[in-house]
Amino acid sequence: MRRDQHLSSVGGMLPDYSTAVLRRPRPRQYFAGTVRVPYIAPWTGENAPPATITTRLGRGGMGIGYADEYGIAERRRGALWIRVPVKPGAGAPLLDRVHALRQRQAMNFMLCQYCGRPTDDRRDGRRLFLLHAGTGRPITDGEKTTTPPVCEGCAVEARGRPSARRGCVAVLVEEATAWGVAGLGYAPATLRPVPGEHGERFTFVAYGDPRLRWTLACREVVALHGCTVVDLEDLRERTAA
Repeated sequence: MRRDQHLSSVGGMLPDYSTAVLRRPRPRQYFAGTVRVPYIAPWTGENAPPATITTRLGRGGMGIGYADEYGIAERRRGALWIRVPVKPGAGAPLLDRVHALRQRQAMNFMLCQYCGRPTDDRRDGRRLFLLHAGTGRPITDGEKTTTPPVCEGCAVEARGRPSARRGCVAVLVEEATAWGVAGLGYAPATLRPVPGEHGERFTFVAYGDPRLRWTLACREVVALHGCTVVDLEDLRERTAA
């Protein structure tokens, strides 16, 4: 598939998505003490009740589905999505976890993972991502991530958090395209979850891959193009100016 056939979220190339963002109300900001709760963080009151996974014949063939599936509302691009209630502010925040549907929403509309607002605050049209690149691993074109973008103001705020300092790389991105999902793969014979690659919890599966039918999607994955690593200190100085 050509890159121009993917979902592009940079530069306002999809009018329908841009219009939807403009109509979206400003998300409420929540705090845990003095710490702002990230938009994509889940809350203890958002626990989903158990759902029964079964087999279901779909357009691409046999795959997994819910026993009481609600049709297209629970699928996106052929992937079955995990059920998660949407009740931000209910209970206590889980700062080290990710709410599946708000993560997907942030990726689809290029919303800041911290404040939930559009990340279109740069004149050059690029988006800022804070990526956990690990020790010494370079960021390459086509980098795949489940981490939504961040606006520059929130990036400066996040810079002071220990989690942002550990192996975190700031990257300006020219284009982010929908690639696939990260989720739990199910064995067709047993309908039991199978271990992810390299012992990871989730497996990355591209849209169009036959394994997608047997994957319970938990995160949206995008591919990043035109990546430039930047210094967060430079962003702090520019934001303060």
